[in-house]
Amino acid sequence: MGDLIDPRQGEVRNLLRVLGPAMVMIGVGFTAVGMISFFSAFGGMEPPRLFWCAFVGMPLVAIGMSISKFAFLGAAARFLAGETAPVAKDMTNYMAEGTRNSIRDVAAAVGEGFASATASSVCQCAKCGASNSANAHFCSQCGSPLSKSTNCPKCHEPIDMHAKFCDHCGTALA
Repeated sequence: MGDLIDPRQGEVRNLLRVLGPAMVMIGVGFTAVGMISFFSAFGGMEPPRLFWCAFVGMPLVAIGMSISKFAFLGAAARFLAGETAPVAKDMTNYMAEGTRNSIRDVAAAVGEGFASATASSVCQCAKCGASNSANAHFCSQCGSPLSKSTNCPKCHEPIDMHAKFCDHCGTALA
């Protein structure tokens, strides 16, 4: 059964496993007496004398069923897990076999996406065509100034040679 959180839990569960079915049986008995009394009154001229038993028995059946539900909930859950876990495992394995190639395709596409994102962070030199880091100011092969090779006269941040305004401080450029 394993370690229980509350050591009295087993005692309570055993009490509920006796009390619930006992209440169901008593409720069924009362309901049966009440219904027999009701239907037997049709043959004679007397009203049913024990029909009230049905009104006591039906709630006893409902309460006993609720108690039994809680009493046997753990056993029912373990049974259900034992029945569904193998099916879920088989379904997962089946789905994995059927989607293995698709997962490879998606992984390859993601890799290509990362590669193209990395490639877009590279700047090419206009003079010699060499690849340079996006934050480089001068070409690593020929030394030519790259697109951000001029400094702003006010804030001294690197700016694009063809810019009309500094993208850092907003100063108008000549």
